[in-house]
Amino acid sequence: MKLSQIILEDDHWSKFTAKSQEIENEMKDVYNRDDIRVSIIQHSNGDKAMGKVTIITPDQLLPSEYQNMRNYLEAKDYEVTGGMNFAETDDDRRVYPDIKFEFEI
Repeated sequence: MKLSQIILEDDHWSKFTAKSQEIENEMKDVYNRDDIRVSIIQHSNGDKAMGKVTIITPDQLLPSEYQNMRNYLEAKDYEVTGGMNFAETDDDRRVYPDIKFEFEI
C-alpha cells in the first residue's frame, strides 16, 4: 500500500464511525455507564480494523467488571488483543482503563 493511499485516498479514520458509535451505545446500555468511548480505525494493510474501548474514569474498574467487558467484546466476535485496567492522573497526563480489539473487514 502506498503512502498516498494511506494519507489521501483511503478514509481509515472515519470509515467506522457508525460501527464505533453502535458498540459504544451498546456497552453504555449493558454496563449502565456514560463514560465509555469507542474508536475504530482501519489497519493500513486493509484487511482488519483495530478498535479501542476507553473507560473515562479516574480509577481502575473492578477486575470482574473489566473482565466482563472483555468477554462482551469476544462474545460479539471481536478479537481482544490487549488493554489494561489501570487509571492514573498526573499534572498533564491521564491514563484510563482500555480494551483493544480487532476484527476482519
